[in-house]
Amino acid sequence: MRAFEYVFPKDINRVPKILAEVGDKALLYAGGTDALVRMKERVHEPSVVINLKKIKELAEIKEDRKGLHIGAGAILADLLKNRKLTLYPGLVEAISSVGTIQLRNMGTLGGNLCQKPRCWYYRSHRFDCLRKGGDFCFAIFGDNKYHCIIGGDPCYIVHPSDIAPMLIALGAKIEILGPTGKDLIDVEDFYLLPQENPYEETILTKDQVVTKVLIPRSAKELKSHYVKFRERESFDFAMVSVAVAGKVEGESVSDFRIVYGGVAPKPWRALKAENALNGKTMTPAAIAQAADMEFAVAEPLTQNEYKVVLARNLLVRAIRELLET
Repeated sequence: MRAFEYVFPKDINRVPKILAEVGDKALLYAGGTDALVRMKERVHEPSVVINLKKIKELAEIKEDRKGLHIGAGAILADLLKNRKLTLYPGLVEAISSVGTIQLRNMGTLGGNLCQKPRCWYYRSHRFDCLRKGGDFCFAIFGDNKYHCIIGGDPCYIVHPSDIAPMLIALGAKIEILGPTGKDLIDVEDFYLLPQENPYEETILTKDQVVTKVLIPRSAKELKSHYVKFRERESFDFAMVSVAVAGKVEGESVSDFRIVYGGVAPKPWRALKAENALNGKTMTPAAIAQAADMEFAVAEPLTQNEYKVVLARNLLVRAIRELLET
C-alpha cells in the first residue's frame, strides 16, 4: 500500500471540490470494507483518501411527506435497528444478508451501493483486464463460475450489492452531489452496463458523491421480499439473488417489480417477467414460464449455466414466500 494524504472534511459540499482537484487519485472512505481491500489489492492506489465519517448529515435517517431519507453514511447495523425500516421487510432482509455482523457494523449504505466488482481478474494486479484499461475480459475463457449470464459483453462482472436490487424493486431514488449541486435519480438509472461504459459501474463522475437514498412514501403500500442463494450460508456474496415487491391481492400482484442480483453487471430489472406476471394469478407454472421468458436471451459462460436454472427457481421461491407472508 502506497503513502497517501488523509483528509477529514466536515462539510459535504467540500467533497466534490476535493474530488475535482485530485481526480482519479482520490478515494472516498466511509466504512472501509471495500475501500481498504481495494487499496491492499492495488486496484486503487490513491494519493488522497477522503474520510467521510465526520459529516453528520450522511448518517441521518429521517422521514417526511416524500418518504424515508437514508444518508449514504448510515451504518448497515444501525439501519437494522431503526424502526422506520420495519415497513420495508424486503429491505431489512437484503441488509441482513450483507456479509457478517462485523461487516454490517462497519459497512455503510453508500458503500454497499458503490462497491466495486469482486471479479478476481479485476482484483488481481497480475491481470491487466478490460475494466482496468486492458484489451480483454479474462473471464470469457477463464474461471467464470460466478460471472454474469446476461447483460455482459465486453465485460462479464456481476454487481455485488445485495441492497441495490431491493431498492430498485421499491422504486427508490439516489441523491448525487457534484460541483453544480444535487441530482435525484432512480436507483435503477444509477448503474451502467459494460456496453455503456466498460470501465465504470455507475454514472458517478470523478467529482460526484452519493449523499442519500430516498424510499418513496408509496413503497409502504408494497409487500416486499428478498431471497439470496450463496455457497456459504454464514458469509458470501450472492450467486443469484432476487428482490420482489408489489401490491398483493390473494394470489395475484400489481405494480410488481422483480430485480435480480448476481446475474448481470448491474442489478437486473426483469421487465419481461414482470410484464408476464402483473395482474395474473401466481401459479408455479406461470412464474416459471415468466422466468424462462426473462432468461431466454441469457448467454452463460462455460462454467455458469447453472445460474439460469437457479434464477428461475429462486423467482418461484421468492414469489411463493411473498404471497405466504
